[in-house]
Amino acid sequence: FPLEVVLFPGSLLPLHIFEDRYKILINECIQQKKEFGINYVNAARMSPVGCSAILKKVVKEHNDGRKEIIVEGRSRYTVKHLVESTAPYFVAKVSLLNDSGETVDDILRRHTIELYNRFVEAAFKGTVATVPEDSPDTVISFVLVQKAGLELKERQELLTLKSENNRLALLSHHFETILPLVASQEEHKRIVLNDGYLSPT
Repeated sequence: FPLEVVLFPGSLLPLHIFEDRYKILINECIQQKKEFGINYVNAARMSPVGCSAILKKVVKEHNDGRKEIIVEGRSRYTVKHLVESTAPYFVAKVSLLNDSGETVDDILRRHTIELYNRFVEAAFKGTVATVPEDSPDTVISFVLVQKAGLELKERQELLTLKSENNRLALLSHHFETILPLVASQEEHKRIVLNDGYLSPT
């Protein structure tokens, strides 16, 4: 499912399904309880690294078959190649994209969470929950990125990284850069309006 969005493992994303081929895809996923893939598209180019999605909820179904749905990100993958299929949507051979297995730098992890908490308190004024520094999430970067105010290309870059430490370093640098700007009304408005994800629970 090529879209101008970046889905992360664990993130919740609302989608409006209106094209016939994707109505078919979603109906098949509902009937067969299957996952489907979402890949970021920019300037008609599809990024090879995407994230599988599972349907969490059908919010509204219209008479013409359009659907308002919520999906949850599951696993990252890399598209190896498209395959021939009778399906009206894209079908591809993929391989899972796993982290390198390094030890996460706890100091960096806690520092990034602390910066994130300062950021969401300033930018969202209490409407987005802070994250405990001792959060049990083993891949906390995929939680923090959802309300970080990153541009789409930066989100895609983070999705492709195979190191939690590298993802945390990217986020830490971003928060350190953007925190002084949050007081700007225009920057605050851009941050709040650009993410699209539902708040992590």
